[in-house]
This record gives sequence, structure tokens and C-alpha cells, in this order.
Amino acid sequence: FYDVLTSMEKLGQVVDKELESQDGDIVCSDDKSIKVELDKVSYFVPDRNNAILEDISLTIEPKDRILIYGSHGSGKSSLLKLIAGIIMPSKGHVYINDISLSGIKLNDYRALVGQSLPEESPFEGTIRENLTFGDQSITDDEIKHVLEKTLLVDFVKSQPDGLRTILYPEGQRLSRTVSKKIVLARSILKRPKLLLLKDPLDQFNKQESKAIMEFLTDKNNPWSLVVVSYNMDWKANCTRLVNLEDGKLILNR
Repeated sequence: FYDVLTSMEKLGQVVDKELESQDGDIVCSDDKSIKVELDKVSYFVPDRNNAILEDISLTIEPKDRILIYGSHGSGKSSLLKLIAGIIMPSKGHVYINDISLSGIKLNDYRALVGQSLPEESPFEGTIRENLTFGDQSITDDEIKHVLEKTLLVDFVKSQPDGLRTILYPEGQRLSRTVSKKIVLARSILKRPKLLLLKDPLDQFNKQESKAIMEFLTDKNNPWSLVVVSYNMDWKANCTRLVNLEDGKLILNR
């Protein structure tokens, strides 16, 4: 009964939201990379006097490897959501391949973006379903590849039903690191053109963290990478550093 009430409340929150327009331009063909440009972007919410983000200008070029760091509450998560098209700027503009974010097909753009953000977690379904979202075109070899790169092979091998193992909602009964690995594997399975990560290796041991970090930042991978993390080991693997404090860009190099 409690589960039904909770589900109904969540459904109510979804259907109460305004529908997004499904019109707009296609931003990228299969063989083309993505460039994202934030031009003097600010973001406000009604219950705060100060802007969460203020006058942010940032360009993400194809194959960039960018580390965003800063103190707690400095606006890093909101910046990732703006780049992902989950939220829209209050002022300024976001451009995807020189087309305004407000003028593109958002679902088309989001399909090209892989993300691992704090609110994401495994859902109730098999491991395979959690990775593929039911996409039948994804092959076993592709799944095996991401399991190897995210160090999930031993976990899957330990499950009697393998990829058919049913997971509990929101990663219940999973360790935090396994839950994060599943979300990370899901985000890279379709080889996105832009990969957005928030603390993806939090609480991982040093050896695992190093191996996955080296893979994610490998220049042979097709994506541009933007990672938010307090772990400064990313510095050695990233090509650019962005320091965000109190919603303002302090350093961009």
C-alpha cells in the first residue's frame, strides 16, 4: 500500500510538469562532434536571493577533458544540468553546435549525452535493462565491454542469474560503489558524444578509481568529458580545469 501511494505521488509530480516542445533543429549527425557554448549564463530560483550561477561563459570543445571543482554549494551540479539541457538558463544563452538550446530538439540532444548525476540510481529491473533501457540493438559484446571498463564483471559473475538478475529500486541492497558503476556503465554504453559526471568515483578504492579514470579520460574515446569532483587526481588526466565558487567562474584554463 505504501509503495502504491509513493508511486502515485511520483507519477503526479511527473504529469503536473509542463510538456516540453518536441520541435526544433537536429544538432548533430552520427559522424559529427558536439561543441557546447555557454554565453554569459545565469541561473536563478524563486526562493533564493542570490543567483546559483552568475555570468558563466564556457566553451566545451570536442574531445575536451574538463575538471570542474569548487566548494560545496558553488553551483557545480546546476552547471552540469544546464549543459545537459535538464534546466534552462534564467539569463544568457546555451548553444549546441552554434544553435540555441531553446531552438533544438531536446530529446535528440539528450540522446547524445551520457550522464551520471547524484539523483540517478539503478531502477527495479534486470541488470541488462538497467544498462540498456530495453534497447534491443545493443549487443552482448557492447555490454561486456562496458562491464570490463567499469569493473563490474566480478559483480555480474557473482549473481546466479547474471545479467538477468533483478535489481531493487534506487540501488537498494547494492553497495554504493556497485550502484555508481551501474549508472556509469549505463552512461557510456552508447558511446555518447558528451559525457557529464558528478563524483563518479566517490568512495572507490585507489586502484579502481585510477583504472576507471584513465579509461574515461582516454583520448581515443569519442566523448567530450566534463567531470565535477573533489578528487584532484582528475587533474593529471584532464586537459582543462574550471574553478567555480559562489556561482562564479574563478578559473578557466
